[in-house]
Amino acid sequence: MAPLIQAPFMTSSITSPSSLFTLSTSVSFYRRHNSTTATTPPPAEKQEQIQGSAPTYKRHLLICTGVPAPDWTKKPELSDPYHNLLMTAVRGQEVKVNWTDEPSSSPSLSDLPPTKGPRHDLILFPDNIKFSNVRYEAFRDLARYLEKHPIGTLRPSLETQAGSSQDGTITTELVPGSGEPIALTLLREPSAVLVCVHGSRDCRCGDHGGELYTILRDMVAMTGLSQSIKVYGISHIGGHKFAPNTIMYPSGDWHGKLSVLDSVDAQQLLFDALANGGMAAGVREKNVVRPVMVEKWRGRMGWSQQEVVALYKQILSQEKKQAEEVVAEEPQSLFSAPGEELYEDDGLKEQVNAVSLESAKESPKPVEAISSEKSAAETPQKVKVVFETFQKVRTEIEAKVGERILDIVKDKDPARHNVFQALECTCGGELECATCHVYIEEPYHARLSPVTDAEEDMLEYAVGRKVSSRLGCQIRMKPELEGMVIKLPQY
Repeated sequence: MAPLIQAPFMTSSITSPSSLFTLSTSVSFYRRHNSTTATTPPPAEKQEQIQGSAPTYKRHLLICTGVPAPDWTKKPELSDPYHNLLMTAVRGQEVKVNWTDEPSSSPSLSDLPPTKGPRHDLILFPDNIKFSNVRYEAFRDLARYLEKHPIGTLRPSLETQAGSSQDGTITTELVPGSGEPIALTLLREPSAVLVCVHGSRDCRCGDHGGELYTILRDMVAMTGLSQSIKVYGISHIGGHKFAPNTIMYPSGDWHGKLSVLDSVDAQQLLFDALANGGMAAGVREKNVVRPVMVEKWRGRMGWSQQEVVALYKQILSQEKKQAEEVVAEEPQSLFSAPGEELYEDDGLKEQVNAVSLESAKESPKPVEAISSEKSAAETPQKVKVVFETFQKVRTEIEAKVGERILDIVKDKDPARHNVFQALECTCGGELECATCHVYIEEPYHARLSPVTDAEEDMLEYAVGRKVSSRLGCQIRMKPELEGMVIKLPQY
């Protein structure tokens, strides 16, 4: 196999006006010659807010398999030992793991330690760095290396070490003295767009994701942006119902429900990728830049669901305020004085005034009563539940009514540190895995909401399933669950 990156290393992004103009003027050409290849949009489903649907994580690793997407298995995290071991090793650093069809570079086996399994190149985002020919025995060293180099520090450090290297590659031991030399390459394209094309997991991702993937790659090639943007096809990232789904790096923005009927959405993605290119060296965990296509924005790397929804609401509030300001600037009617309301006849105006007088007669509530009601409404009701490990170790947690078990184990509150990451919750609550499997015994099991068909489908993949098995992402706290024991499986 040929190396993944063969061109000379480049540190700057092509974001000149001419590049933007070329991209813009190529869109109409692409529409004319490719509009007939579009497929029918996915069938309508129950409406669900897309903002906040992306899982929370801090980094992303792609495994370069060299296998075409149509040949991928349905669940790589279960069927591929390499994928499973890597995912387990970096879970503590909150790293997301996926397959990509990009090939790995050909190793010189004489220079590498032996391995009992395969070797693959790994691409790390948002740092935009490739780790070459990594064997599974080095996963623990990789996890320690990522922990030692937080986001925003790794690439600048490697750029200094690479110096005048023509291809931006250095060879180093991830852990000094480990005897595990690994080649690290600073990828030349400052921006990346990842598209879920995992058809064997869900046909919507294969059909609509595959089509968007083709549109994006064609547009990058047509506009001469291959040294600025790289498009990757990747395995399932969660949210079939939002297909096609994309992730942009280094910004880490997720988008879903993108159109494949024309290239407008693809153009927006590429414009944003160009605008944010070159951020990899100094990427920030809390980048507050407004996302493009906010109505299709699923979330952002490093952000919680609450933070995403809060920014979305803030944007909507700003847009509403701007619209009101535009209306306020409209000229006054020639037939009314400033501040005077218009009515079609005096009778209507008299009725309005009469209603206002009747309302004024009602005695208002005391300020103290209003404050008390508001305080009671704002204070969330809480219940106490118990987490029990396979080793019978128990931890009591105070949970808010409405919280899911998934939310509890993902909460970094110090009061919950004993159960933090107690469950893997790979899909982020999208009902596309069974890694939040728990046991809930009677009498509490009967008090839970009924098992849906989607949950039943995923429970088939739960290791050690019992009659008391449920998925933690589907269990929300309510008063009648006070004292419930949540038993964690061994695996």
